[in-house]
Amino acid sequence: MGAVDPTYPLYPAACLLASILLLLVLLTSFVRQSWNLGVAFLCFWLFFENLTNAVSAIIWSDNYDVKNYAYCDIVSHLELFCFVLVPMSTLIILRRLYLIASLQSVDLPSTNTRRWDLVVEWTLGLIIPALIAGPIYYVLQASRFQVIEGSGCTNAVGRSILTEILIASGPIVPPVLSFIRETPPYSRPLKAAQGRSLSLPEPS
Repeated sequence: MGAVDPTYPLYPAACLLASILLLLVLLTSFVRQSWNLGVAFLCFWLFFENLTNAVSAIIWSDNYDVKNYAYCDIVSHLELFCFVLVPMSTLIILRRLYLIASLQSVDLPSTNTRRWDLVVEWTLGLIIPALIAGPIYYVLQASRFQVIEGSGCTNAVGRSILTEILIASGPIVPPVLSFIRETPPYSRPLKAAQGRSLSLPEPS
């Protein structure tokens, strides 16, 4: 029996290539000892998601047999974790840019501020996705997991109002918060810089 996807094996190959590129970004940050926590979270977890996507697409390329239960449990939780993590990482990155723009410095001014910043970033990038992919998913799941022919196993979140509030709103809330909270400071330094550039005398 042939693969369901007529383009097979392009999708698993693309996922493997994406995993390698994400790993290179992480290794570059490790070698340079320069860590942006939002980028690190994003690259680390998307590396595993792309890797499991490639493996799943190969295993279930021509079938939808329910098998590899432990693997499917891990993948279903990982998929939901990354679903929440991606917009959260965007919020972390924009928050870091906001701090740099408002303070006009890469380093935070005090130890307490740095500690609080780490608490916020670890909460957004790890604790909240883990809560949603863990206990909240156990409450809202319609079944242990589901298998899609050609793609593999995925999560099986049931349809309910709680699902819409706690999970489906995940890609919407962080960008909205970023826009409301982090956008205004960008305009002020930009306008100030434009004002300084306009006030400079023209060279004779």
